[in-house]
This record gives sequence, C-alpha cells and structure tokens, in this order.
Amino acid sequence: MGSLPALIAVLALVVTLVLVVAYTLATGVSPMPTGRAARASLLGELPADIGGTVFELGAGWGGLAAALARRYPTRSVVGYELSPVPWLFAALGRWCTGPANLTLRRADFLRADLSPAALVVCYLCPAGMARLRPKLEAELRPGSVVVSHFFALPGWRPDEPVVRAADAARSPIYRYRFPRCLARTVAPGGEPGRNP
Repeated sequence: MGSLPALIAVLALVVTLVLVVAYTLATGVSPMPTGRAARASLLGELPADIGGTVFELGAGWGGLAAALARRYPTRSVVGYELSPVPWLFAALGRWCTGPANLTLRRADFLRADLSPAALVVCYLCPAGMARLRPKLEAELRPGSVVVSHFFALPGWRPDEPVVRAADAARSPIYRYRFPRCLARTVAPGGEPGRNP
C-alpha cells in the first residue's frame, strides 16, 4: 500500500514528460524558460509605456508573462501557450500570485487575433519565427513593437544595436518596430520591394 503514492508520482511524471515531448514534436517549439539575465535584458528593451495589449507568444511556464504584467500593470497582458503542462503550471502560478492583468490562454497564437497588439514578446525557435512573420505582417498596427529573445524574425531588420543579455550564451535580444522593420530592397526597375 505504501508504494501506491510512489507509483502514482512516477506515472504522473511519465505522463507529464510524454505530454511535453508530444507537444514539442507537434509544434516544433519546446517550452524553454527565459533565464533571469535574459529576462532582465529583454525587459530593459521594452517601451516605457504602450497604448494597447501586450502579447507573449509561447508563454511556456509563465515567468516572462508575469514579469510583463508587472511591468505594465495598467495594460492587458495575454500569454499564449499550447502545450498543456507548461500552460497549467503558468495558470496555477497566475491563480496563486497574480497579477490580475495577466490572462493565460491555452491556444495556438497563430489562430489568435493579434491586431490589438502594441507589444509582442516571443522566444520561439527559427521555424516558429518563420511561421509567425506573415501573421505579424498581416495583423500588426503601425508603431507596434516586437521583442524576440534569441531568434530573429527572418527578413525583418531589428532596431540597432541588437542587445546581448548578460547570460552565459550572451543571448541576443531583437527589438523591431512595425512596419519600419520590414527589410527593403530595390527591385528591378528601381521600385522598392520587400524581401521574401
């Protein structure tokens, strides 16, 4: 009888690991937390105030989403996470400690309406960034800011200079202002055009 709690704990751990791995394989994005040094550098790159909603795409375990909500207490902060285990962890943390202006949604941010965004923050792998780019270009309002930890948005020009976090990897923090960030080239015939 004494081994039943241990068996339940082991089964819960196995189910948790299987769910995390399954959603990582399905989405191509693993729920990696943003380290403290990188989080501090990222928060330092954010505008002092914004005039709309803050989105964190791929909110994972919820630490950065909570920090964003504390940074902008008068703004709505919405974190999207599809993987159930990190989302549940983040939702429990939000339920226990707040902040009240933070909403965590277990949903695919590629299906969400990002048009109210004044600020979008993400820490996604290159494939996730490539899928996100056309959505941002279709939905962001002029003046919206996008801040990405570690991975750049393909074809977008970040504000200069790219900041390096004080972590062991010297993680890059990219900041973009839409639509100024769209890379421009000169197409044949002298007409400006966008890079693909």
